[in-house]
Amino acid sequence: MIYLDSSAVVKLVHEEPESGDLESWLSGDEGPLVTSALTEIEVERALRRSDPDALPLVPEIIDGLYRFDIDVAVRQAAARFAEPTLRTLDAVHLATALEFGAELDAFVCYDRRLLAAATTQGIPVTSPGSG
Repeated sequence: MIYLDSSAVVKLVHEEPESGDLESWLSGDEGPLVTSALTEIEVERALRRSDPDALPLVPEIIDGLYRFDIDVAVRQAAARFAEPTLRTLDAVHLATALEFGAELDAFVCYDRRLLAAATTQGIPVTSPGSG
């Protein structure tokens, strides 16, 4: 099982330097792709700023992901992370990923603060194509 945060999903819709490497990396795995329901909002908001022409592609990508709701357990866990620099929406992604426990093979992200927080939590992280 692979968790994709919003920064990774944006790269699947909008061409960025890491997009090709991310797509190649994902094609080598048969496991399910998961994310937070928050991703539906974050990706559209990001693309409205950076690439509005890509918005019609979003539903196809999002529909290929299992989206985990932001339930009470996720909200409580997100509020309790000790890292003071972890932003609110990133805390939601991290708390959501932790819900999958040992089933999670990788946490794909391109935000260094979130990657550091995930590593601290013992989650295997990757950023295909990132230098």
